[in-house]
Amino acid sequence: MNTFKNRIAFLFMLCICCALTGCSNDHEEWEDGDPASAHIYYYGFEKWGTIPGGNDVIYSVAQGETLTVPTQFHSRYVRSYSPTVYYYTTPVPGDEGVQLVCGTDYAVVDKDGNTLTPNASGAYEMTWPNAAGGVQNIYIKALNGSKGSFRVLTFDPNETMDVTDVATTTIVKTDEYEVRAFSENYYVTVTVE
Repeated sequence: MNTFKNRIAFLFMLCICCALTGCSNDHEEWEDGDPASAHIYYYGFEKWGTIPGGNDVIYSVAQGETLTVPTQFHSRYVRSYSPTVYYYTTPVPGDEGVQLVCGTDYAVVDKDGNTLTPNASGAYEMTWPNAAGGVQNIYIKALNGSKGSFRVLTFDPNETMDVTDVATTTIVKTDEYEVRAFSENYYVTVTVE
């Protein structure tokens, strides 16, 4: 019986060693990074939903209140440039309920409550000073209008993302940097109650 227990213990230790060795190599590659990827960053929501899927996070906000939605820029470096990313609001596709209207039912505001105006493509800007990773918030104020839901996205709703093609996840690309969205975490739903 002791021989059987010893064999099980040996196999268990062998599995642990193999797993740690495999993780170590992957970790070293990820830590050192690929020079071609040194200026590629990721932007998404700080709160993740169920994986796979990841886009099932729902926030609620009462009429007249302001909701804080944290977003995260993933970077391990400090650079000489400051990447700009974009976020959007849209109706929930296929929702046959009330379609909430930005500016009537809700507003995108800054931390002081000042209403932000989107650019011509409907995007709101967010800058990440010196490409330093961290969290910045999106603020949504319910304007005592209709009740219903809408989405906040970190990926242009007019574009199509193909999870099998990483090039389709790009949010912004310049000569200095590229920022990509996560296919599992690029929108949340906001419900105005």
